[in-house]
Amino acid sequence: MLRGYVDGIASSGYIEGWALSLEAPLDPLTVAILDDQGRELAWGLAHLYREDLSAAGFAAGWCGFYVRSSVPVSRLKQRALTLVDRGSGTEIVRRYPVPYAQDQDTVLSTIAEIVAADPTMTASIYQLNGCDNILSMYVKERGVDAYVATSYAYVLGRTVDPSGLASYGSLMRENSLTPFQLLAILSNSEEFRSKPRLLAAPNSAGFPFR
Repeated sequence: MLRGYVDGIASSGYIEGWALSLEAPLDPLTVAILDDQGRELAWGLAHLYREDLSAAGFAAGWCGFYVRSSVPVSRLKQRALTLVDRGSGTEIVRRYPVPYAQDQDTVLSTIAEIVAADPTMTASIYQLNGCDNILSMYVKERGVDAYVATSYAYVLGRTVDPSGLASYGSLMRENSLTPFQLLAILSNSEEFRSKPRLLAAPNSAGFPFR
């Protein structure tokens, strides 16, 4: 029930790809990259957001990895690399050869860049666009009123007011408003823009709709 791929090797020493468990797609896998002798070259969490993975429906996009190799990149060229689940040792995929690309290390020089690079936080509400099934399941299990109340707490950090509960709840029951659209409306509100908050990523413990 494991899926994944090794996309490529960067000249800066990073190996990029994605991995997830189909049984628990929002629980990030700890993955490892092995060389053709079975030696571990790199490991880390597959918990980064990628728009292409979201479009493909893989873990709502939150299953990318970007791990640094412990050996020089020159030793990885024209070698087979194997992606494994580090916890169980299960092989996910073996690739040969792995594409190589020239790039450079990204230097994070501002607080905003550091925050944006945090894989436990969303950089934009639209990174939750692939979470429709997760949000809809929350509505089905908890009810519309509970979803509206949780959405206010998640996005605005406060209790929902009676008018918001009534109006948004009515729109959702009429199927005129989807669960994701409510999050988008709240995040585009003047209240949120005046006091922006960091919103937990769907594969982190702070995401309230899991």
